Amino acid sequence: MSGVKSFLREFDTENFEKLLSQKVFNIDLSVFLVAIAIGVYTIVFSYFTMMKHYGFGTYAWDLGIFNQAFWTTLCNGKFFYSTIELMLNPSGSFFGTHFSPILFLLLPVYSVYPTVQTLLVIQSFILSLGAVPLYKLVMRVLRYRVAGLLFVFVYLLYPPLQGINWFDFHVQSFLPLFFFSAIYFVEKQSWTAYFLSIFLALMCEEHAAMVVLFIGLFIVLQYKKHLAFILKTKNFKDTVFLVSVSTVVLAALWYLMTIWVRNTFFPVNPAFFSTFKASLNWSVLGVQEPLLIPLHTILHPDKAIAALNYDFLVKIGYLLILFAPLAFRSFFKVRYILPALPWFLYSLFSNYQPYYMIFTQYPAYVIAFVFIAAVYGIGNDGTLGLKALKKRLATLFLFSLVTFMMVSPLGPVVGMLYPESGLKPVTQHEQLIHEILTYVPPNASIITHNNLFPHISSRINAYVIPTIGPIWSGKSSECKNFTDEILGKVEYTLVDIKSDPFASSVIFSLMQENHEFRALVSADGIILFKKGYTGNASMLAPHNARYNYCSLTLYSGEIIEVTNCTSRMVLHFNGSLGFSPMFWYGPRSLLPPGSYNVTLRLKINGTGEIFTVNICSNNGQNILVSKTFFGGNLTEKAIWMYQTFRLNLDKPLMDFEVRAINVSSHADIFLDYIDVKQINS
Repeated sequence: MSGVKSFLREFDTENFEKLLSQKVFNIDLSVFLVAIAIGVYTIVFSYFTMMKHYGFGTYAWDLGIFNQAFWTTLCNGKFFYSTIELMLNPSGSFFGTHFSPILFLLLPVYSVYPTVQTLLVIQSFILSLGAVPLYKLVMRVLRYRVAGLLFVFVYLLYPPLQGINWFDFHVQSFLPLFFFSAIYFVEKQSWTAYFLSIFLALMCEEHAAMVVLFIGLFIVLQYKKHLAFILKTKNFKDTVFLVSVSTVVLAALWYLMTIWVRNTFFPVNPAFFSTFKASLNWSVLGVQEPLLIPLHTILHPDKAIAALNYDFLVKIGYLLILFAPLAFRSFFKVRYILPALPWFLYSLFSNYQPYYMIFTQYPAYVIAFVFIAAVYGIGNDGTLGLKALKKRLATLFLFSLVTFMMVSPLGPVVGMLYPESGLKPVTQHEQLIHEILTYVPPNASIITHNNLFPHISSRINAYVIPTIGPIWSGKSSECKNFTDEILGKVEYTLVDIKSDPFASSVIFSLMQENHEFRALVSADGIILFKKGYTGNASMLAPHNARYNYCSLTLYSGEIIEVTNCTSRMVLHFNGSLGFSPMFWYGPRSLLPPGSYNVTLRLKINGTGEIFTVNICSNNGQNILVSKTFFGGNLTEKAIWMYQTFRLNLDKPLMDFEVRAINVSSHADIFLDYIDVKQINS
């Protein structure tokens, strides 16, 4: 970092500014470099998000929703139809969830190559395209190409922007582009282009109306002296007055219109109305209607403080990540952050973490205004020379570089500390999922879980197990009934007990009574079931697992360190402490259908009946295999030994468990590990 500082000190800003004014293909070099930066960003993030998708790091919520909605519109004549939230939105149309006419503009592009990958490329390009109005705004305010180019680089390195890009596909990705454009045209007083920008923003999603309304209030604040004179002279035909009033009125009417459209044409299932409004996301604040949040914080300050204090350090970290890359320059011109106020209010008083974290779509509501405030905060009096700007721009660059290294999904820190959120290589397990997917015909009906759904979403009859928290919470019985109903409709069911054990357990539990599905093919805990299949299942790779002191639960005894064992730490029972009804139990995990060898590595000493091992399920009620160990069958000297049991399962097992029970006071037992190895399917 000291080398970077030394370079910046010696950097000749004036000569670089002259260089940037040189013409390349009849345009300024600076503009050419902006275009290159946009292209590089688009290529890099398109590639890495595709790799993330290939590694099953994308989800039904929301990439699967959008891909299925586009696919069904294009190929089935449906109106942006998706099966994912049919419980909440019986129409299936995405417009029953969000009012997003912007989708019509994307449909022709998607139709050229109708796949998930197309949506990922579109999103990368649109997010990077926000650099264009940002550059033009910087040029207008600060007047220097070097400043414009630097802000473009800071924007493209900005972790909250990259976090939006990293998480599936969302219509909010258009908002930075449209909001940058709107404020740029306010600065130019190009009102036709301004209204086009805010109209496009409103077309993205109904909540953008809140931000647009506050843009109208920002214009009032920006031209307060002029508007005060207009009100005094009653010149209500004044352009600025009409623009500010029209913006507020347009935003309010647009929001009311979206509610009317949804209620009239795409009504919500009344049983899921509170889920649809996401009322639980403000349960600490204690408000049922999100629109009443501003009033509620005023009338109930004690609850407002409690809500603000919820996840306080996470919220502080969120604000730091938003403002630190711009060296906190946004706070020098706070009024330019005003349009972001609604989202800050709704997110910071929430108890729903995705609202106040990056790596979600929600920072899209505020990014443009954080940057715009920083542009004006660096210096907007029109007299600041390059020498005076140099230090401020250098500080901006350093802060941006540091936060990129620490927080970007492509940076080394995220990959090291939070591997699930950063770049990770595709393993053999993911390769096996891709191989199993080839067994599903292109038009076959299928249900699967969240991270597998995007890969089968290019069909009208693909469904997802609704186990995500916002839907499952408080509605688990309805979700199970819905899943059971879908199982009656589909031909295939695909689960992966390693990537989503909860959704797999829901399917396994329903299959206990459903005799129609049998395993068609399995591999390493991935199972594809087919309705009406009567043959033998193919096993591409066995499902193997090892359980030790980390995954088993100690009922009595102790965990001790032993040098000559595999796990380093072992479970130990010392009979001198007396008889115990149980030594250990667990792991209560899922097992696909098939035949298994269950092997225990033990060291046992004692006399008489020492203890019994049960392989069981249903909280120990269903005993599948059992064996009692006697001292007379064992050697005098305790050595590590292996005991193997054969387990045959016709159905998926919900809660596989190995228990040691009825442990004698004459026993001295050590357990190193339990190996479960599938031998056939």
